[in-house]
Amino acid sequence: MFSPDRSSHNGEERESGTNYAEPAVGDPLDAAPPPPHRTEDGSTILPNGTIVHPAAERLFAGCPWVRNIPVVGGAVEGYGPAFVLALCMAYFLCKGIADQIIGFSRQPMMTKRFGIDGDRYQRLASLYSMGWAIKAFIAMMTDTFAFLGYTKRWYMVISCIGGAAFALGYGLLPAKESSANIAAGFIFLTCLGKSNVDILSEGHYSRLIRRNPVPGPSLVSCLWVCILTGTLIASVIQGPLSDGGKTQIGVFVSAVLQFVTAIFFIFNMYGERPNVVERLQDLRYAKAALAKAQAEARQADGSTSDVGDELLEKPVKKDLHPENDGAIYDEVQLGDPSLVGLQDVYGVPNGDSNNSEKGGTSPNMVVAAMDEIDEEEQLAIRTCLFGAFEINKEVVSRNWKVVVYCVIMTVSVVTMVCVTILGTTYDLMYACIVLSVVCIVCAFLTLPRVIAKANVFTYMYFTLYIQLPGALDAFYVADEECLPGGPHFTYTFYNTVGAVIQNIGGMIGVTLFTYVFSKQNYQVTMCVSVSLMIIASVFDIVIVERWNLYIGIPDHAMYICGDAVVYQVCYMFSYMPVVLLMSRLCPRGSESMVYALMAGFANLGQTMSNAIGSLLVEFRFPFKSKVPCDFHNVRWLIIIGHLLMPLAIVPLSFLLLPRVRICDDIDVNGHAIHAQLRSEKKRAEEEAAAEAERQQNAGNDGAALYDELGTVNEPCVETAGK
Repeated sequence: MFSPDRSSHNGEERESGTNYAEPAVGDPLDAAPPPPHRTEDGSTILPNGTIVHPAAERLFAGCPWVRNIPVVGGAVEGYGPAFVLALCMAYFLCKGIADQIIGFSRQPMMTKRFGIDGDRYQRLASLYSMGWAIKAFIAMMTDTFAFLGYTKRWYMVISCIGGAAFALGYGLLPAKESSANIAAGFIFLTCLGKSNVDILSEGHYSRLIRRNPVPGPSLVSCLWVCILTGTLIASVIQGPLSDGGKTQIGVFVSAVLQFVTAIFFIFNMYGERPNVVERLQDLRYAKAALAKAQAEARQADGSTSDVGDELLEKPVKKDLHPENDGAIYDEVQLGDPSLVGLQDVYGVPNGDSNNSEKGGTSPNMVVAAMDEIDEEEQLAIRTCLFGAFEINKEVVSRNWKVVVYCVIMTVSVVTMVCVTILGTTYDLMYACIVLSVVCIVCAFLTLPRVIAKANVFTYMYFTLYIQLPGALDAFYVADEECLPGGPHFTYTFYNTVGAVIQNIGGMIGVTLFTYVFSKQNYQVTMCVSVSLMIIASVFDIVIVERWNLYIGIPDHAMYICGDAVVYQVCYMFSYMPVVLLMSRLCPRGSESMVYALMAGFANLGQTMSNAIGSLLVEFRFPFKSKVPCDFHNVRWLIIIGHLLMPLAIVPLSFLLLPRVRICDDIDVNGHAIHAQLRSEKKRAEEEAAAEAERQQNAGNDGAALYDELGTVNEPCVETAGK
């Protein structure tokens, strides 16, 4: 991936404040140390393999203590202080504070300022999650059409400015009931802007992590710290404003913060390189990977002719953990000529490493031929609208099935937006049925079977746990006039304390998953998740029925033991296993698009969950959140939506998820690899024992194979008998 700096061959040397190489043997006192190895962007490669960004070198020289900051130091070392600062601030301001303020403002804006009833708010609340449901389409469009030379930079600028404008419009709408529908549309559009920034930022830093994977976990940890911190600050801002009847001021703050985020992209603080440069570098990586793969194949066959020594530095070894390979977000799949069109241009058959025997070309001939057309490859990028857009057509041509699915999902979301705002109850019911069937069927038609089943399970998981914001929010914050003897939570408690509890619940979920459930199978984890959801919902029923007062437990104490905490724990239990499953199954080169599809499908499931809650309210269990209030049907909504319907998740987990442990490596059919490897290990042991009787060297080879197979999935194998 990286090459040493060749400037020394031309009589030039790069300066460095640290000597990373030992003096030359033979004249240790007089010989100058050779220059350190550097990557193409000037980063230094230390002897231990650590890659240090040049800006980080300068920062550490003046402020060495920065390197020792937990999490932050590692991220800055690998990716540079400017990028880490810009990325963390973008997530802190946009996805942290700005987005959460919009979320916290929905109920008081809709019911207090615009004056709509709780059942209407139940329907319109789903517009918030719809804005996050078309990530994959945005990712595909921006990768295909580079705007003003960049695939992400200017799209994020437009998203920040446009999203801020819609947030401002949301806050400026007149305080009357007729404004509610327009406000819901503005919420959808401002969330769409934040969603764009999120998915495009993920795409950019995933490329950087692919090139320098070691500090990647530190970078992601920094982002989550910023998001959670932003969530807490948003709750502190919005709660008191909502209690004081000034909810719209928080919305204005959200608009300003989203607008300010655009500054990072205007000045390109992410350091994104032009589309042409990225495409050429992707091509060089693909060429190098292709040449090395063919060289290793020739070495394995015992023929090393026409193979450079630099391609044979490492011994050939079977890759037993291909899922650990990182993801390039954009269009090129490393080492696979079919994704860059090399098999068509250079006569390299796809998947055929022995092409020289079938009339193909040798690796050196391939690389030489490709080196001659770098300029043609650059000119092959088409433009339109006087060069404003560059078209990377292979993004669509190589992933056309996924692109079709992205379009179908986007059309489904837009349809749901229109029907939710303008449609009747029956329109909403028909739309939910038709769009659910279409999206599920298309998932199986366009995605690999195991990935499609995992996506459908994620969708059904979030759909079957019915969201009831209209009923529960109205019940918990209703005043004495509306609900005598009710909980009467303030927005400060409901938002601020609720946010703190949810974050704590999320961290508990991550910890339990990492140390307890990561070695369980998917079905056990989902059964535990459903059980916790049902237990938490019992607390909500206790509060609604006011039983907690009979046993002397205050509403506030009972609330923090219920859905507020446990839902986040269950969310982590359900979502993290599917994410890990995807990491093992995603086609290389299409990972981020498939991840975006999964996230979008999950958000669409939350949208459907809200819609089903609206149908329950409008068809059978109405309630009133205006004086005279009537919440007697809320108990039935909780029983059906939070107790009964989630039970269907358990059989679906057996039907749609692989019956393996979460820690197991699996093949494309969802079967655990370690069982197959144990069989191969046993067979290799028998062959090695037989061979040892005839020839000692063959026995050593068999033992080596035994050792290699024996290292696969050690953590899982150790717990197999427990």
